Amino acid sequence: MRSPSDLLLRNSRQLAVVASLIFATAVSIGLLMLRMIYTHNSQYYWLTWNLFLAWLPVGSALVAYNLRIPQLKLRVILLSLCFLGWFFFFPNAPYLVTDLVHLHPRPDAPFWSDLVLLLAFAWTGFFLGLFSLLLMQELVRKVVGTWASWAFAIVMLGLSSFGIYLGRFLRWNSWDVLFNPLRLFFDVARQVRHPFIHAQTVAFSTLFAFFLVAMYLTLTAVMNFRHEVRH
Repeated sequence: MRSPSDLLLRNSRQLAVVASLIFATAVSIGLLMLRMIYTHNSQYYWLTWNLFLAWLPVGSALVAYNLRIPQLKLRVILLSLCFLGWFFFFPNAPYLVTDLVHLHPRPDAPFWSDLVLLLAFAWTGFFLGLFSLLLMQELVRKVVGTWASWAFAIVMLGLSSFGIYLGRFLRWNSWDVLFNPLRLFFDVARQVRHPFIHAQTVAFSTLFAFFLVAMYLTLTAVMNFRHEVRH
């Protein structure tokens, strides 16, 4: 059993990360509001919805990570629900990186200001996703070990890259799993069954997966180095 001091330290570290992500979210939304005031239009308003969706996997991961229920059956059910919620909404977080495709010169605002705005949202969504994956990987590590947890993380990053493709190019949403599951299933099956016909699907998913894995490895390496320096 963890001591009260250990629990307090663990919770304080979680709160510090969540607070930094809230701050990054506030900065992103503040930049958007400044743009709307300056230009007198609501261009890029949809970024707030995309950022909201990026927070959903963090919520699921935090609930799963901090779940303390003695009844095994109930705990397994709740963890399964949290995992499903996290799994289907996880691609929404790194998806914000692809919103950079909307960046181009506009007459109503400086190009550099739109660049900073989109980068702020992309950065925040990106780290929301990585933080949620860190939490889920730690849960997996406690159950099946370190190597299996890394396999889990890499597979999830690969699948999320495919999910990002589905959202960016085929315009599927996470909630279509509930409201339009058959069409989504057949569309995904068609992409998977004929990879050579859908070369763009394979190319985008592979390249984006390498990008996500590289960034995730960098993040974890920096965390480990910081731990080594402190101790």
